[in-house]
Amino acid sequence: MTESELTCHACNAPIEGEPAGRGLMVFVRGDRVEYEEPPLCERCAHAISITALYRWEIEEEEG
Repeated sequence: MTESELTCHACNAPIEGEPAGRGLMVFVRGDRVEYEEPPLCERCAHAISITALYRWEIEEEEG
């Protein structure tokens, strides 16, 4: 797959050029830990970041 054929992992939209962000997926398989950083389009990268910050803020308030 070339850079021009990238698609957003969240919404499957085509990504031209560099991805706006990357996710982080962690898989534990036996004794191995595997990491994947799937590409995200600008819209999904922004939405996921804002959601994560919001949830982190809620956790901080709840203690």
